[in-house]
Amino acid sequence: MRIRIKEQPATEKDIRRIIEFGARPEEIVTRQRLLKHLTSSCYLDGDDPKRVLTVRERLLEQYKNDGLVLFLGAGVSLGSGIPNWNTLIENIFRKIGIAPNIGRRADRSSIYAQFELAALRSGEREDFCKNLYDCLYSHAGFKHIKELLKKVPAKYSDQPGWKGWGDLKNKLAKNETLRDVGDLLIVDDAKKHAPKRNPRIHAVLTVNADNLLELYCLAKTSGSEQCPVTMVDRASVGDDPDAISVYHLHGTLDARDENFMNPCRGIADDMQAITDELLPRLVFRESEYYETIADPVSFVNHTPQSYFQRHNILFIGTSLEDLNIRRWLSSSFKERVKERTKYLQELHCKKYPDAGFEAKLESVRHFWLRPRNEKIDGKKISGEMVKLVELVMCELGIQIVWCDDLADIQRCIRELKERGQN
Repeated sequence: MRIRIKEQPATEKDIRRIIEFGARPEEIVTRQRLLKHLTSSCYLDGDDPKRVLTVRERLLEQYKNDGLVLFLGAGVSLGSGIPNWNTLIENIFRKIGIAPNIGRRADRSSIYAQFELAALRSGEREDFCKNLYDCLYSHAGFKHIKELLKKVPAKYSDQPGWKGWGDLKNKLAKNETLRDVGDLLIVDDAKKHAPKRNPRIHAVLTVNADNLLELYCLAKTSGSEQCPVTMVDRASVGDDPDAISVYHLHGTLDARDENFMNPCRGIADDMQAITDELLPRLVFRESEYYETIADPVSFVNHTPQSYFQRHNILFIGTSLEDLNIRRWLSSSFKERVKERTKYLQELHCKKYPDAGFEAKLESVRHFWLRPRNEKIDGKKISGEMVKLVELVMCELGIQIVWCDDLADIQRCIRELKERGQN
């Protein structure tokens, strides 16, 4: 049954003033519907609508009320020596004998085109995968972690008793961003005295090909078969109801060699030779990118689009420059604004001229942790630039949580776990 109300609809000017300065005492009586919606959207304090929440407080309230989906970029793995895509392609060019500056000039259309060039020069698909793997995990700082990973028991049944999990966890935890994200995914079950999935984190989406986050969580739970985090890197892998799915949109190259060198690990003592059809499903090359994006129901397309439409997203360690990610954001935001506007107009019997503004405001529900000391064209983001950046991201349904630096981003992630459980 459709519900109608007689409350006088607000103007855009009224709404702007309320979310900037809070509600006036008389508005608490005259604008109950609007204040209720602005409170449920976490712009106003639930106990005192006269108080406006900061963006950081709004993020915390959204997390406590509705939970979050994490979207992770290269910045989460950088602290472990994992290169971002630009550095990765430069390293691959060097490995196959192409000077990076020549490789970039040879095809400047996109980073995917440069990976295509590297793949063509590498020869066989297996050789390209090996070059990707070697360059992804080649940093000197990753050497000790690799040595430990080699000692992890081959059979899954033997892993819970391995004594090296604590050491592996400590080494991975030196990347504090990775550690804080991993700690956010796992909470303690007081009744069972065991770790369990954080019910407020619905899923993790990542464009990273490494699986260090899953390895940290596995180490944190001492190799438990009930580790509350599971990797999903292709459409055929199902979700675990007791674990948070980590969706690798570009596929994975397992740091333990499992999906590249040792497909039979834990099943047989002898390792099966890799053939082309057993190679991991990756999306690095231009041809791979176009193939997956052209299919609207592909794993890479459907999964993030679905989460963007249904949940609040927190972006960590990403530049948000990928046009496909922005397309998902834009389409889901416009659809939500359209449907919300229709609802508000029906609610006020089509007598709400500024329904679209309120709908747009309530549809800005994603968040992006971004450091203030970040530079654009060599200059720090400040003053007018901050307003312009926020304006652009608002059109994608995103509010920026400005953090002082990387350490402040890490503090913000810890605040979610520490304060969000109260």
